[in-house]
Amino acid sequence: MKKILAMVLALMMLFAFAACSNGTTPATDGEAQADPNVKHKIGMIWYGNTDPMGGTFYAWANHAAELLNVELVWHLGDYTTEAELSACEQMISAGCEGVYFIPMDTAANLQLGNACQAAGVYWAVSNRDILDADIKAACYANPYMVTHIWDDSYNLAMNMVKVLADQGVTKVCMISGDPKDAMMVDRNNGFIDGCKEYGIEILGSFQSETDAKVITDGVNNFLTLYPDMQGILSVSGTAGTGEAIISTLEGSGREAGSIKVATFDTFDGNKEAFAKGWLAANAGGYTSECLVSFLALVNTVKGNVKPNNGPYKLHLTPIVITSEEEMDLFSKYVDNPEIQLYSDADIQGMVQPTCDEAYYQSVLDNWTIDFVKKAVGE
Repeated sequence: MKKILAMVLALMMLFAFAACSNGTTPATDGEAQADPNVKHKIGMIWYGNTDPMGGTFYAWANHAAELLNVELVWHLGDYTTEAELSACEQMISAGCEGVYFIPMDTAANLQLGNACQAAGVYWAVSNRDILDADIKAACYANPYMVTHIWDDSYNLAMNMVKVLADQGVTKVCMISGDPKDAMMVDRNNGFIDGCKEYGIEILGSFQSETDAKVITDGVNNFLTLYPDMQGILSVSGTAGTGEAIISTLEGSGREAGSIKVATFDTFDGNKEAFAKGWLAANAGGYTSECLVSFLALVNTVKGNVKPNNGPYKLHLTPIVITSEEEMDLFSKYVDNPEIQLYSDADIQGMVQPTCDEAYYQSVLDNWTIDFVKKAVGE
């Protein structure tokens, strides 16, 4: 009888492993029935909460944490690997069981990941690809990495160049991104290749900074050095960059709309910039991948699933806005900390033993303007 029982248990375990999807293993019954009153602690290394996207995810994550009985430890304003690593180490010392962050450069994945592994702490990232093959392999082999979510920045940049080309723009200047940042490399290359594809000349460029004065001075230099400039491509509109670009154009004496701007990341005043003709294309809507990455981490920390064959490997296609009307809808509902586009049921549904890689990818694939309209009843 003992041998028969042992064989039955072995078969049950075999079927359980066979049923698991890529990326995670559902927890055992004992783990899945963990005390719901236990409050788990998650570290959140986030760039800031004062811009539309940053403030929206900050609000979404706090709401989800309250709903799921999770304590969040926030660290805002880190833009270097050194600063992120210091924050991560502080969070580990404070007893965080998981750490979520956007890696500001490729090295951050490895260094923070190693720190988490050494401490037995789960970690999750979003919004960046990992371009270095060796670092990516090392991260994927880290048993504590839960998610790797990246957005299709290259093709998005190409598409925004086409928007300018379709409006007759043939000469642009470019605000480029940090060559150590994988996402910025994709955006840089997408703009450059897009200009080649659509016959647009890049007159000059400078590297984007989070200092609005640097952006203002750089755009003024563009205006002075290249009077025939018709457009500006910018890898970022966040942390005051978008506002600085538009305000500088407004004060330049140029006719409104005579220079077209295409930029990643939404910013305050973008609806008015569309209305006046300054803004031609604005890519945004990354909040979904941030939320999915965070909730997948919570799901793992709670013991519902465990990393199995490496992290969830997921991707998001952000939303490109090309009109005042689309921007109005986007600003009203997507980049709005007061609006929770995912219902409480949606959030709870993303923290279950049945959640797997395919499920989370389906959530990201459903992130469209149509989803937004349905969520708000329009």
